[in-house]
Amino acid sequence: MKKQTIKIIISLMVLIVITSGFKALQINLEQQFELVDYKNRLEQKELEIKELMTFEEVIGAKNEIIEAREEQIKKLEEEVSMIASRYETVKAQNKALTDKVVYLTFDDGPSKSVTLEIVKILETYDVKATFFVQGRNVEKNKEVLKIVHDSGHVIGNHSFSHNYAIIYQNETQFWEDFNKAQDVIFSVTGSYPEVFRFPGGSLSAFNLLGESAYKNITKGLLERNMQHFDWNIDSGDAASSYATAGEIKMNAFTQLAKKKHAIVLFHDTDMKLSTVEALPAIIEHYLAMGYRFDVLVPNGFTHQQR
Repeated sequence: MKKQTIKIIISLMVLIVITSGFKALQINLEQQFELVDYKNRLEQKELEIKELMTFEEVIGAKNEIIEAREEQIKKLEEEVSMIASRYETVKAQNKALTDKVVYLTFDDGPSKSVTLEIVKILETYDVKATFFVQGRNVEKNKEVLKIVHDSGHVIGNHSFSHNYAIIYQNETQFWEDFNKAQDVIFSVTGSYPEVFRFPGGSLSAFNLLGESAYKNITKGLLERNMQHFDWNIDSGDAASSYATAGEIKMNAFTQLAKKKHAIVLFHDTDMKLSTVEALPAIIEHYLAMGYRFDVLVPNGFTHQQR
């Protein structure tokens, strides 16, 4: 009986060991399968990372291409803008050279009465003009200059003092006077004039300054993107003796002749009542002759005595 019991116990122990071995083997196999799975997953992730890195390289290359294209586009846009600007300039110049154009100009203002009367007449005929103002008169009549500017007329620099002894003494004196006028005009209009008329005209400036100083000054004007203008029709309203409206009209009519481009010189100080009287008939005569009216601009038509 004892032997039988011992055999049973031994058999049970063997069975337990075998069972445990199978379980250990099973666990080991499961761990191996799990390890293989993790390895496969790791390899997959590594492959995905490589693909992402390759994709980033492609994106980087594409970004470089895009940046290069954007730079090319920017340069092309700048070229187009420059060409368009030049086209408009040439177009304006060609128009000025082919049209019959009159440029009405008024010197020495602004004045309290005559300047405003002239602005009213111009408004009646829908005509724009160029007013070459003296800085000293601007200081006295700022509100008048503002009306002229706000009415769409061009404001030009005609010096501050209009004193030949100061302006034409030397280059330094000229620029001091010039800049003073620029600043006072800017204080009213918010913009600096781009057109200039020498007091007495460019011939007076040349004769009083001398050739060298005159050339330096005209060069300096161009460097400031400004142009200077004389006239090819003198209304005669600044004659030493009082000019009547009839005389002013006659000068404006006869000097026109067959000119395609006429820059007409008038004055708008308070003494020039005859200019106000003559102006409507002059405008109507020019219109009847097929002319249009325009303002002076730096890149447009100019007439210079020197």
